[in-house]
Amino acid sequence: MGSIKTHGTNSKAPMYSSNSIGTPSWSGLSDSEFTPKIESELRGFIAFEAKLKGHNDSNNDRLGQNKIFFHVDFLSGWPQKLWDQRYELGVSEQQSPRIK
Repeated sequence: MGSIKTHGTNSKAPMYSSNSIGTPSWSGLSDSEFTPKIESELRGFIAFEAKLKGHNDSNNDRLGQNKIFFHVDFLSGWPQKLWDQRYELGVSEQQSPRIK
Protein backbone atom coordinates (compact mmCIF):
# COMPACT_ATOMS: atom_id res chain seq x y z
CA MET A 1 0.00 0.00 0.00
CA GLY A 2 1.64 3.22 -1.12
CA SER A 3 0.74 6.76 -0.19
CA ILE A 4 1.79 10.25 -1.18
CA LYS A 5 1.70 13.14 1.30
CA THR A 6 2.81 16.74 1.20
CA HIS A 7 2.85 19.02 4.23
CA GLY A 8 0.01 21.45 4.75
CA THR A 9 0.11 24.88 6.31
CA ASN A 10 -1.70 26.64 9.11
CA SER A 11 -4.55 27.34 6.66
CA LYS A 12 -4.37 24.40 4.25
CA ALA A 13 -4.69 20.63 4.68
CA PRO A 14 -1.85 18.43 3.49
CA MET A 15 -2.24 16.76 0.11
CA TYR A 16 -2.78 13.05 0.61
CA SER A 17 -3.43 10.13 -1.69
CA SER A 18 -3.06 6.39 -1.24
CA ASN A 19 -3.63 3.21 -3.17
CA SER A 20 -6.16 2.01 -0.60
CA ILE A 21 -8.44 5.07 -0.26
CA GLY A 22 -7.54 7.32 -3.18
CA THR A 23 -7.60 11.05 -2.54
CA PRO A 24 -9.83 12.09 0.39
CA SER A 25 -12.28 14.99 0.04
CA TRP A 26 -10.27 17.14 2.47
CA SER A 27 -6.89 16.69 0.74
CA GLY A 28 -5.32 20.07 -0.05
CA LEU A 29 -8.36 22.11 0.98
CA SER A 30 -8.02 25.46 2.67
CA ASP A 31 -9.59 25.78 6.11
CA SER A 32 -12.32 28.03 4.68
CA GLU A 33 -13.51 25.17 2.44
CA PHE A 34 -14.16 22.77 5.30
CA THR A 35 -17.78 21.87 5.98
CA PRO A 36 -19.09 19.77 8.88
CA LYS A 37 -19.26 16.78 6.49
CA ILE A 38 -15.63 17.19 5.40
CA GLU A 39 -14.53 17.63 9.03
CA SER A 40 -16.32 14.38 9.87
CA GLU A 41 -14.53 12.61 7.02
CA LEU A 42 -11.21 14.01 8.26
CA ARG A 43 -11.93 12.75 11.79
CA GLY A 44 -12.66 9.28 10.41
CA PHE A 45 -9.46 9.29 8.38
CA ILE A 46 -7.39 10.36 11.40
CA ALA A 47 -9.02 7.78 13.70
CA PHE A 48 -7.99 4.97 11.37
CA GLU A 49 -4.80 6.16 9.70
CA ALA A 50 -3.00 7.65 12.72
CA LYS A 51 -3.57 4.50 14.77
CA LEU A 52 -2.30 2.37 11.89
CA LYS A 53 0.79 4.56 11.45
CA GLY A 54 1.53 4.42 15.19
CA HIS A 55 1.17 0.64 15.22
CA ASN A 56 3.34 0.20 12.13
CA ASP A 57 6.00 2.66 13.28
CA SER A 58 6.26 0.86 16.63
CA ASN A 59 6.32 -2.57 15.00
CA ASN A 60 9.05 -1.50 12.55
CA ASP A 61 11.28 0.30 15.08
CA ARG A 62 10.68 3.75 13.64
CA LEU A 63 8.74 5.51 16.41
CA GLY A 64 7.90 9.10 15.61
CA GLN A 65 8.43 8.84 11.87
CA ASN A 66 4.75 9.57 11.15
CA LYS A 67 3.88 11.45 14.35
CA ILE A 68 3.37 14.83 12.68
CA PHE A 69 0.78 14.97 9.93
CA PHE A 70 -0.93 18.39 10.16
CA HIS A 71 0.35 21.88 10.85
CA VAL A 72 -0.23 22.49 14.57
CA ASP A 73 -2.42 25.56 13.87
CA PHE A 74 -4.53 24.05 11.08
CA LEU A 75 -8.25 24.19 12.02
CA SER A 76 -7.34 25.50 15.49
CA GLY A 77 -5.07 22.51 16.05
CA TRP A 78 -7.66 19.74 16.54
CA PRO A 79 -6.51 17.56 13.60
CA GLN A 80 -2.94 17.27 14.88
CA LYS A 81 -4.10 16.79 18.49
CA LEU A 82 -6.40 13.95 17.39
CA TRP A 83 -3.61 12.53 15.22
CA ASP A 84 -1.29 12.53 18.26
CA GLN A 85 -3.86 10.69 20.39
CA ARG A 86 -4.60 8.03 17.79
CA TYR A 87 -0.93 7.59 16.86
CA GLU A 88 -0.06 6.99 20.53
CA LEU A 89 -2.96 4.53 20.82
CA GLY A 90 -1.55 2.55 17.90
CA VAL A 91 1.90 2.53 19.51
CA SER A 92 0.48 1.50 22.87
CA GLU A 93 -1.63 -1.31 21.45
CA GLN A 94 1.31 -2.65 19.43
CA GLN A 95 3.57 -2.64 22.48
CA SER A 96 1.04 -4.22 24.86
CA PRO A 97 1.51 -7.91 25.53
CA ARG A 98 -1.06 -9.98 23.74
CA ILE A 99 -3.41 -12.04 25.88
CA LYS A 100 -3.92 -15.56 24.58
